[in-house]
Amino acid sequence: MDMYADTARPQGQEQRFSALRIFNRHECRYLSPEVQSLAYCLLGSLSVPATVTENAIQQAVNLGALSGAVIDAQIFEALFHALTLDPSFRFPFAPPLSMTPFSSWVC
Repeated sequence: MDMYADTARPQGQEQRFSALRIFNRHECRYLSPEVQSLAYCLLGSLSVPATVTENAIQQAVNLGALSGAVIDAQIFEALFHALTLDPSFRFPFAPPLSMTPFSSWVC
């Protein structure tokens, strides 16, 4: 419950909504549990745009599918940093987003 629901919100306080991201089967297959945990932390952070984290998740899944290996936290962090520097980064020959199952958000 929002503690400011019936009162004026202090200046600078934004209303936050609680949501849970559910990884799809490909994400569960190619992202290690550590990467999934790290992604949840990044998605919950207000200091990192969710689009950057989502893009890093997608590129990590693409890399996992291309290599046939599970992506660990070190590789995910490198991808995340690369995408913060160049948001247009993509792996060549990766399947387009429309061909991969989408993740779900539950509010």
